[in-house]
Amino acid sequence: MEKTCDLCKELMIKYDVGGTLNALARIVAGHIRVKGCSIRLLDEKNRTLEVIAAYGLSREYLEKGPVKLEGDVVDSLVLKGEIKSTYDIAKEEPPYLDEIKREGIKSVLSVPLTAGGKAIGIIRVYSDAPHEFTAEEIEQVRFFASLGGILTEKAKTWDRLKALIDVARSISGTLSLDEVFGLIVKAAATGLGVRAASIGLLDREKKEIVTRAAFGLSNEYLVKGPVPVEKSPLDRECLECNVVSVPDISMESRLPDRDELAREGIAGLLSVPLVVRGSVAGVLKAYTSYPYDFRREEIDFLNGLSCQGALAIENARLFEHIKKEYEELQKDVWKWYEWGEHFPKKL
Repeated sequence: MEKTCDLCKELMIKYDVGGTLNALARIVAGHIRVKGCSIRLLDEKNRTLEVIAAYGLSREYLEKGPVKLEGDVVDSLVLKGEIKSTYDIAKEEPPYLDEIKREGIKSVLSVPLTAGGKAIGIIRVYSDAPHEFTAEEIEQVRFFASLGGILTEKAKTWDRLKALIDVARSISGTLSLDEVFGLIVKAAATGLGVRAASIGLLDREKKEIVTRAAFGLSNEYLVKGPVPVEKSPLDRECLECNVVSVPDISMESRLPDRDELAREGIAGLLSVPLVVRGSVAGVLKAYTSYPYDFRREEIDFLNGLSCQGALAIENARLFEHIKKEYEELQKDVWKWYEWGEHFPKKL
C-alpha cells in the first residue's frame, strides 16, 4: 500500500498530459512486471486512438500509426467499459499483426482509461511470453487506469490554462491583431483537438462577417469571401451574444456554406461571440472532422479565448485612438510653428 501511495504522489506532481501518462505507463509496466505498456487517448473528433505515452516498446512499433475505431471490435468494446485479456494475440489477427510479431508481443491486456464514468482512452500492457493475466493484475491496472483518467483531465485543464496565459502574454507584448488572432485560432484548434478554427470580424457597414484569421482551413475554402449576415441565421444568432453548437452540419439547414464545409471535410462546429464593451465584434469558430457534441468545459475554453480576442481588439482600438490624437496634436503644433509663433520658454 505504501508503494502504491508513493507512485500516486509521483503522478500528482506532473502537469502536462505527456509527462503524466509517460510516468503512468512506466509505473504500470514495472508494477505488473511486463514487457511494456502503452496509453492511447480517444480522439472523439477524429474517431481514432492516438498513442500519447508508452514504456518498454520500440519507436518503430509506436510509430505504426493511430488506431481507427471503425472496424476495430476489441477497442470498441474496451471503450464501452469491457476489459479484454488476450493470451495469444497472434490468433486474434488484430490490426498491425506483422508489427506486433516483430515487437515480440505475445499476450495483451486492454483496460479502459476512464474519467467521470466515461472511457477517454485505453491502457494496454504487453508481455513477451504467453501470460494469463490474474484477477489481481487486472484490478491493479484498473486502479491505475482510473487514476490516469483523473490526472489526464487535470493535465488537459492545465494545458488549456497555459494556452490562455500564452495568448494573454502575447496581447501585452504586441498591438498586432493579426499576430494575436493567429495565436488564438491555433490555441483553439490544438487545445480542443479539432481540425480547424477561425476568427471572423463583423463589418457593420457592409453587414458581413470577414475572416480575419484561420488555422487548419484550406485556401480553397477561405477564398469564398465574406459571409452576408442576412444569409446566415446561425451567425446572426451568435452575433446576438449566443453560443452556437452544430454537432452535425448535415442535419443543419441554416448554414449557408454547408456544402463548402462538407467539401472541406468539416462535420461539426462551435461558434462563440467576441464581445467588446457589450457589443459583438465578431465570432470565433472551431471545426471538427466528425460529428461531435462539445462539452461544457470545451465551450468555456473557447469562450476564454474569445475574451482574449476581444481584449486584443480593444487594445488595438485604444492604440489607434491615441495615435490619432497624437497626430492631430502634431498638426496643431506645426501650424502654430508655421505661423511664426515661438515655443513657450521652459520654466
